Amino acid sequence: MTTVNFMPAYKQAPTALDLLSKRVDEAIAKAGEEDVTLILPSTASELAERLPGVKVVLADASIGFLYSNVTATRNLLAGEKPFPTAATLRPGKLLSSGLEWLEGEGETRHVWVEGSDAPVELPRDASVRDILAASSVSDADVKAVYLGYPASRFVPASALDDPQDLATFDLVRVYTSASCMANALREVVGEFVHEGCGRCVLGHEGGYQIDVIMNKVCSNKASASDVALLRDLCPVMGEHALCELGQTLARTVSQALDLFGDEIEQHYAKHQCPAGECRAYMTYHVLVSRCTGCGKCLPACEEDAIMGKARFVHVIDQRACTKCGACLEACPEGAIVMAGAKKPKTPPKPIPCKVH
Repeated sequence: MTTVNFMPAYKQAPTALDLLSKRVDEAIAKAGEEDVTLILPSTASELAERLPGVKVVLADASIGFLYSNVTATRNLLAGEKPFPTAATLRPGKLLSSGLEWLEGEGETRHVWVEGSDAPVELPRDASVRDILAASSVSDADVKAVYLGYPASRFVPASALDDPQDLATFDLVRVYTSASCMANALREVVGEFVHEGCGRCVLGHEGGYQIDVIMNKVCSNKASASDVALLRDLCPVMGEHALCELGQTLARTVSQALDLFGDEIEQHYAKHQCPAGECRAYMTYHVLVSRCTGCGKCLPACEEDAIMGKARFVHVIDQRACTKCGACLEACPEGAIVMAGAKKPKTPPKPIPCKVH
């Protein structure tokens, strides 16, 4: 018996489910000819009802990566939790992805660019630039692209024209110059940690350590030794984690550190986020050229971190500021701004306003 996995690795890119909903009759006919069981998310019960006579198992939709593991799906069919007990190296006829099952050995594959309404069909060796063009996504400001699980790797802007194997991923996530790659990696790590079963010491504890360190990097609490630990941990984790989830996470982090190490280093070495995305590195400032001294920001600050009085330019005490953003919304003049690495020039204490 072959298990066919239609579980989306990412809820925002249900590529195989989308194709199944469009090819229901073909799926019914194909299932009638083969000994297969389809795994669908519990949220797709209506789609399951459109497959009479087909063996369907509805599974926990809160996870997605694990269903591409043979031992995890075997446990699922046995009525147990879908925990992997070994890496899937050669699934053979035991497990097939929904896309592979429906599309066969064809020359095209479907992929979904995050944020798009639907997937696009392209030659299986298409480049990232081809994928973006087919999805009507501009590549003019692309810093990097992430190819989702199980490929789970970043493609820098310099490699957008390189051919990719579309059979190894169905989600494409785009990052622009406004994106922080440290934060991008933190989010990717969080997705892996959410999927972890917790049974493997290196996979679970290693994933936890990576998650903690990347959160420290993005919250202005990391040091060079933290990232050095990542570089030491990932090769060991990639070698000895019991399933491909931990192995792939380690490989993804190592690759990201190699590609974006300079940008990540600025977070802990210079205490700044070059892209201005990590909130912990942002500071709030009152612009002298706009402040009228109206005082409306004062009661908005629960920490009393703003100094000022009527008709005086107000000043934010950076040591007391918690970066909650309440003052930003309270100022009717737009005089309060957030700043990243480049800070506006402001006085150390309130001075008479230049505007009224």
